[in-house]
Amino acid sequence: MRIISGIKTIAALLKELRSMGPKENAEFYRAKCEYYQGIVELGLLVACLTTIFFIYSDYMINGSVLPTLIPRLSILVFIAVFFIVTNISSSSRVVIFMDFFLGHGMIIAASWTAYNLKDNSNSITGIIIVNILWLVIGYVSTPKDTIINGIIYVLEIVITNTFIHYINYEQIVSLEIPIIMGIIFVQYIMTAFFLDRYRISQKLEQAMITDPLTQVYNRHLLEKIVSDNTLKDVSEDETVSIAMLDIDDFKKINDDNGHYTGDITLFYIGQMLSKEAEKEDYVIRYGGEEFVIILRNCGIDDARKRMEKVRSEIEKAKDTPVPFTISVGVSGYTGDYTNTLRTVDAALYEAKNTGKNKVVVM
Repeated sequence: MRIISGIKTIAALLKELRSMGPKENAEFYRAKCEYYQGIVELGLLVACLTTIFFIYSDYMINGSVLPTLIPRLSILVFIAVFFIVTNISSSSRVVIFMDFFLGHGMIIAASWTAYNLKDNSNSITGIIIVNILWLVIGYVSTPKDTIINGIIYVLEIVITNTFIHYINYEQIVSLEIPIIMGIIFVQYIMTAFFLDRYRISQKLEQAMITDPLTQVYNRHLLEKIVSDNTLKDVSEDETVSIAMLDIDDFKKINDDNGHYTGDITLFYIGQMLSKEAEKEDYVIRYGGEEFVIILRNCGIDDARKRMEKVRSEIEKAKDTPVPFTISVGVSGYTGDYTNTLRTVDAALYEAKNTGKNKVVVM
């Protein structure tokens, strides 16, 4: 029964994986690469360095280390290139490419060594063991990557056989194809299990940046979207506006009606702001009864109109927990997040001190 239950779970996860859009799929595999790359890198490095010590078995076969010394040491060149490139670029696609590059580097070094051996009958063992590398790299790569590199590996065996002439060539090829197929199958299962962890991680991350009362973002989101005092993922030609709103006389609402009414008032405005927000906007409970709204692809005039619409709807609403109004400050994002927020705060301060229940633009 446990096996049947496990198969159903894996099938459901794989179905969910296939239903992902291109953007979410890319983010999923990026997270998978970041999670496993450390152990994959260590495994590859240990495997590569271990092959150098096979020089002793080369000596046992040839009676000398000289014919295979350079081929064995050539793996150090591949290791050096691997670390140079992965230190220059941290892109998950580049990292995965270099993982396979190092794996194929081991194959090239091993083939070069086999060419210089008097007896290559042990090559079948080495060729089959190399498949462990594809299984290890499978922790960070996509199934498509494994299929492509599995085909390349088979072609490498076919090509090197033209000048090495493996004694067990037919046996090697007949074993290699089902092994690659098995590796791909195992990788799909590993990917399905990581998807389960990935979803749990997403839920925890979402909980960390979500205000439990209003169900909008909290200030922890700013740690994700603001870096070096600028908004991430905002191009130079994109127009962004920022608004800050405050519930007028919120302390009086709490004092006259109780904190429960104050809480459902906050929930009400959080839901209204979420409903009015565009897909790429951010609605953030900034503190107490203050909310910050980051309006993407929105000029300052449109931002003023949108905030005025919210202010007017709240003033006229009949379904609010208690009658209340809001004051709003609006400013255009300048590329300096802190300075823009100061300007927005000053606009809100002016709205509060010149009668409340209004939108002020600076």
